[in-house]
Amino acid sequence: MATDAPHVVVHGGVHKTATSHIQAILQRNAGRLRKSGVYYVHHRDTRKEFTVPVQLNGYEKLGFNYKTKVSDAELTQKARVFFEGIGAGPGDRIVISDENMPGHSGHCVRGGDLYGRRAVLLPIFAQHIPYPVPEIHLAVRNYADFFASTFIEFLRSAKGENVIPEAQMKRAVLSNLPSWTGFINEVLACFPQAQLTLWRHEDFGALSDRVIGNLCGPDVDVASLAAPGRDRGRPSASHRAVQELLIEIERSGGEAALARRVEIQDAYPRGPDYPGYDPWSADERAHLIRLYNKDVAEIARCDRVTLLAP
Repeated sequence: MATDAPHVVVHGGVHKTATSHIQAILQRNAGRLRKSGVYYVHHRDTRKEFTVPVQLNGYEKLGFNYKTKVSDAELTQKARVFFEGIGAGPGDRIVISDENMPGHSGHCVRGGDLYGRRAVLLPIFAQHIPYPVPEIHLAVRNYADFFASTFIEFLRSAKGENVIPEAQMKRAVLSNLPSWTGFINEVLACFPQAQLTLWRHEDFGALSDRVIGNLCGPDVDVASLAAPGRDRGRPSASHRAVQELLIEIERSGGEAALARRVEIQDAYPRGPDYPGYDPWSADERAHLIRLYNKDVAEIARCDRVTLLAP
């Protein structure tokens, strides 16, 4: 795509859909990609220099009184400096990846919906990208596993006074019945010139080369890319570990229990002896997966959406 400016390819996650694995591959090959005109920005830099200022600006609009504030004018300046600092030229491809684009795992867990602050955060993120955005890339995951995994992520990062019980998370999800359809429609509205490439996390193992190839563009041979170094990703917690942590929270309080979360997870590692965390009954899981399959089929019929299939 030849233009008089670089164009931006956004990989927006979402959480718990192998985003860290994708980022590791792109970062491992960043130098090689740059020789092909593909500028991958390390996700930590994207988050620090762009996503966090976007969210601080959004939180102020939502009425939160955070100590650090970012005004509209300051955000515009920060975004310009960030994107110009990448060094991409006309027609080059800038790839940014941050699963925090629509918000955080805690927003999902507390509200039982999909990124309850997205209506404010997504437009600010999109509007402050100063170059054309022809492509968005996203994964979705079935609701039962998504909320189980995000609840674990929430427990890993929560402060003692902010912990919520498992039962509260489940009630919120089952009463709100979250829908990827609304989420995807908002993404499309925020990026009106972009084509959206979507895949189900459940299919990622069979699609990983296509996903990486789509992000890098047609001038990159995916087979030539080096594998990432040692996987530093955190293993998902076992059901027993989560239950032990929740019991400890009831017994000792959130702050004392969360101080022991690593110790508890190490005592009950996920594996043959301790299966993965699953808070749902068989009927609840089946219901959530039926909703997911219906929603994915509906999304696949949307204009500007390509759903990848194995």
